[in-house]
Amino acid sequence: MGFYDSQTLIQDAKQHGIEVRGVGLQCSGVHATLEPHADRPERRPAIRRGLTSVTGISEGIAERILTARGTVAFRSVADVARRTRLSARLMEQLATAGAFDGLGVDRRTALWSAGAYTGEIQGVLPGLDDLAPAPELPVMTAAEVTAADLDASGASSTTHPAQHLRSLLATHGAQPAREARDLADQTRVRVGGLAKYIQRPPTARGVAFGALEDETGMINLVFSPPVWERTREVVLSAPAVLLEGHIERDRGSVNMIVHRARALAGPTRAHQPGRFR
Repeated sequence: MGFYDSQTLIQDAKQHGIEVRGVGLQCSGVHATLEPHADRPERRPAIRRGLTSVTGISEGIAERILTARGTVAFRSVADVARRTRLSARLMEQLATAGAFDGLGVDRRTALWSAGAYTGEIQGVLPGLDDLAPAPELPVMTAAEVTAADLDASGASSTTHPAQHLRSLLATHGAQPAREARDLADQTRVRVGGLAKYIQRPPTARGVAFGALEDETGMINLVFSPPVWERTREVVLSAPAVLLEGHIERDRGSVNMIVHRARALAGPTRAHQPGRFR
């Protein structure tokens, strides 16, 4: 599955009715695991993202966290810091990824606390090991949570980044990718979301290919050489894009032939494998 990034795989799982859960210090393994639904065991198990999905958490560090967790659940941010001896940077990465959510602390508060601890914590008397409570901080918005997920782990199991742009895309007349794929041949169309998997094979005579991904799925993209020269900076660097073009249907395949592209502001873009100019 190396060609597709984590966000695409998460979105595909959701579209097939599979729940994907974020990283949790109380329940995640080293890598992704399956979790049954306690209330409905007949349902397909959910996917729990692994600790190594967080940037900076290696297999060795993940194993250290599991060893520290043992059979006794973590009870606080300070308890995690003391038992794992993680650096402040890794504590902050875990907080950004929402890994402390299972401890009953929201991300912003966890991030505020995590940055104050280091792997050099010394043993102290019980009850004297926690910092003063964090100030009252605003809870992250849904868009901020998605951006935090992308920043910390390259993908979000909560909400696809394009979903936060849907109202803006609607004002531009952009259709969801799933609807665009059903349009008739030669229909003019606008779509918006994340431009991914851009390739320009040497044998394609300057034609570039890729995909536009939103919360409903993907649609294949084709850029003629002149269009690619005009649009590549936007397509390769913008967090999200609005594309105009037309649908081309040929022997069962559906592509969008791109005419124009413009940048849209949006949550931080996830890692894009194989990107080039």
